Amino acid sequence: MVRINAVIEDFLTDKGKGKGGESGNYREDASRELDRFVGFLAEHEDSPTTFGELDSGHLREYARHLTRQGWTAGTVRTYYAYISAFCGWAVREGHLAENVAQRRNATEPIPDDGNHKSGDQQAWSAEDRQQLTGHVDEQASTAIDNVGEDRGAAIKTCRDRALVYLLSYSGVRGAEILRDRSDERRQGLRWEDVHLEDRYATVFAKKQRLDDRGLPKPVIHPLQMYREVLDVPSESWPVFPSFHRPTLSRRVMDELDRRGYTDTEIEEMRADRSLIEVCVQYDIEPPSITTDAGRQILKRLCKEADIELDDDEQYLMPHGARRGAGEVLVRTSGHAAAARALDNSEEVVREHYSHIEAGELADQMTSAFEEADQQDDSNSE
Repeated sequence: MVRINAVIEDFLTDKGKGKGGESGNYREDASRELDRFVGFLAEHEDSPTTFGELDSGHLREYARHLTRQGWTAGTVRTYYAYISAFCGWAVREGHLAENVAQRRNATEPIPDDGNHKSGDQQAWSAEDRQQLTGHVDEQASTAIDNVGEDRGAAIKTCRDRALVYLLSYSGVRGAEILRDRSDERRQGLRWEDVHLEDRYATVFAKKQRLDDRGLPKPVIHPLQMYREVLDVPSESWPVFPSFHRPTLSRRVMDELDRRGYTDTEIEEMRADRSLIEVCVQYDIEPPSITTDAGRQILKRLCKEADIELDDDEQYLMPHGARRGAGEVLVRTSGHAAAARALDNSEEVVREHYSHIEAGELADQMTSAFEEADQQDDSNSE
């Protein structure tokens, strides 16, 4: 019998991205959950170690274990899904006769999805978008006016505004423009990939290839002003550089030391200027902010802008910006145009935004009944 531990790496490689399947969010998250699962089995009274010993009862108990950790229903379902996927893969590889993780008695403890349908996920409303962009506009205007006094702060403020506008109006995914720690191919959008005159940017898309995305008119000015304030020394620079002080300090010290400068000279270079200014002046390329950092920036900006949401979400999230852009595109341009802009199939767009189509059909039905009633009234006269 094949040991469960012996093939986990094969599963992760098959599911991974990049060279040799060694990277990717899914691989990282699945690895964590499989470690948790194997640890749980090791502590079980019969300690199953092979697929022949694994049955749906073990999966049922593991499902119960997940529900007792205090996590949300969505988190429990997500974590269990990794184990189910592993068992499904084991079936295809001939290690299991059936996916025991999907048997009814195994999945019974898993909380349902609350019947969440199209329209339930967060989508930035026009009011939220205007309140957030208005806030970053005001901040950027003040920072630019004072750029001579604190250029580092102006760069950071203009960076944040450019990020908000790009997410708000382009429909890009956060992982397409920011650095993903678990995927070595996603190092963040570079200035060489941004074409302001032609109004498009080239990103590494979800379908694992480079793709061009349109930059709507509202995005252009924030990016232009930001680039002017930053005065980027090289086109290879990330559009959204990190301002994490320890990271920049280490990078500055290492690079200037490599170039032969003494510690005293380096200290003089750093005197009276921010780390990002040192990076610009000496063309020391900083890393891009990560997807996690991007979410933290939005959380901070929403708090500063006094944005209060109706649901239990604490802030406007990147995926909510994409959903909001999709709502606007579907309503104004239709499903086909929205699918092209969002890098999705029309079928997926129709499914995700079916509440819009239902509302439009309701309007058509209302008009039809009103017209029919008017005809009846006219005939009765």
